[in-house]
Amino acid sequence: MQLSKHMKVAAGCMGAAIFGILFGWVLFPAILKNQLKKEMALSKKTDVRKMWETIPFALDFKVYLFNYTNPDEVQKGGIPIVKEVGPYYFEEWKEKVDIEDHDDVDTITYRKRDTFYFKKELSGPGLTGEEEIIIPHMFMISMATVVSRDKPAMLSMLGKAFNGIFDGPENIFLRVKALDLLFRGVIINCARTEFAPKAVCTALKKEAANSLIFEPNNQYRFSLFGMRNATIDAHVVTVKRGIKNVMDVGKVVAIDGKTEQDVWRDSCNEFQGTDGTVFPPFLTEFDRLESFSGDLCRTFKPWYQKKTSYRGIKTNRYIANIGDLANDPELQCYCITPGNCPPKGLMDLSKCMGAPMYVSLPHYYDSDPDLLKTVKGLNPDVDEHEIVIDFEPITGTPMVAKQRVQFSLQLMQTDKMELFKDLPNTMAPLFWIEEGLALNKTFVNMLKHQLFIPKRIVGVVRWLLVTTGILGMLACLVYHFKDHIMRFAITTDSPAKVKPENGEVKDNNMSVIQTPTKIEM
Repeated sequence: MQLSKHMKVAAGCMGAAIFGILFGWVLFPAILKNQLKKEMALSKKTDVRKMWETIPFALDFKVYLFNYTNPDEVQKGGIPIVKEVGPYYFEEWKEKVDIEDHDDVDTITYRKRDTFYFKKELSGPGLTGEEEIIIPHMFMISMATVVSRDKPAMLSMLGKAFNGIFDGPENIFLRVKALDLLFRGVIINCARTEFAPKAVCTALKKEAANSLIFEPNNQYRFSLFGMRNATIDAHVVTVKRGIKNVMDVGKVVAIDGKTEQDVWRDSCNEFQGTDGTVFPPFLTEFDRLESFSGDLCRTFKPWYQKKTSYRGIKTNRYIANIGDLANDPELQCYCITPGNCPPKGLMDLSKCMGAPMYVSLPHYYDSDPDLLKTVKGLNPDVDEHEIVIDFEPITGTPMVAKQRVQFSLQLMQTDKMELFKDLPNTMAPLFWIEEGLALNKTFVNMLKHQLFIPKRIVGVVRWLLVTTGILGMLACLVYHFKDHIMRFAITTDSPAKVKPENGEVKDNNMSVIQTPTKIEM
């Protein structure tokens, strides 16, 4: 039987609607997902691999220093008063070197190199890096704290060594230019020939070789970031490439060949999460991300907060914090001593860094309120001091990230050293950093043209096909059955009327014969 022309059109419209449904909701998502699995893996052929090896733009690296305005009072046990100075802005360029692929286990090993460039014009108003900052002498205090903890009998000798190494200091504060502290270095005079200074300097050369610059004539220099600048990191990191399973992309599996750390206890020694430079795709608001920080020797697990957008692209916002080690069973293994954890929002890094430093969020944001009672001048603010990352969920790309951490140390009080006998024994904030990125217009447009514009076009086309197909099919069916529809309409909406004859009344198919009714009395 040959179909009429309008029925052929109806069949075509139905086919278009079915194709729109299959292609728009089944085939295209499957093709997109399969393509993303290939593109998001760290294969040598992908753009993601190239960006992972060398990030083609600079990250923001901002440093804020705490200047102590009352050092004499603090030396006598007074509450510290600080004033934040910053930001000192640096461009941070990241790259991975000594890269090796291991096809059999789908992993890749590398070492990292970070390079910093100071940008005076992007720093705080009027800051040149030559400003004098008064800050607790972190190197002096760290040495005293470590010796007090491990070899308290040597504190007296250490006091004598300080007089030679640091030229007879009057207090535990360092007066230093900002850029000297950050990168150029502060002199430790190890040219002394007396027994105590010489013994301490010999120990420093052995124990702190990774954090000091050695110059001629036994002059050592220490700085916060100088050893990291344009140097290749000593640690070899092994991560998953994600070619076999894209959800494992970037996952840390070993550092220096070891599959777990020996810093903490139990599960805290495990490597969990990615290396922080790449994340798996297809994120949902129910996913808990994991990122391992080698600098802090721990895994962070940001959690979903809300929907956001960046330059017209929908994103998911994740936030993170240091946590409450004492009351979170999952984090208690980060405590140096079981049952003796630092206050909420603080983490002791002494076993990780080899120095008695504590990490928190800036200005003790989201930390134990009592910490703010031990120092004046801090003003925690959620917008300025929270860790925030906005991810594009389909590709797992960080669009905006602001990773903020503060470093502090304890002003240890001990009667065994003259400089330390009257200190307040409180936590002293030193500085905080913000490492951030915001994808520029070039990369946002690239993401739009490669993913979102095709996705949007398919979204429009699929609805166009479905809508046009259904409407066209209905129109053809109405045309095909128009005669039946008309007859049905006439039959139901226009009933026939017949003029009665001979006392007979007719209404449609029913007939009633009316006769006179005789009533007998």
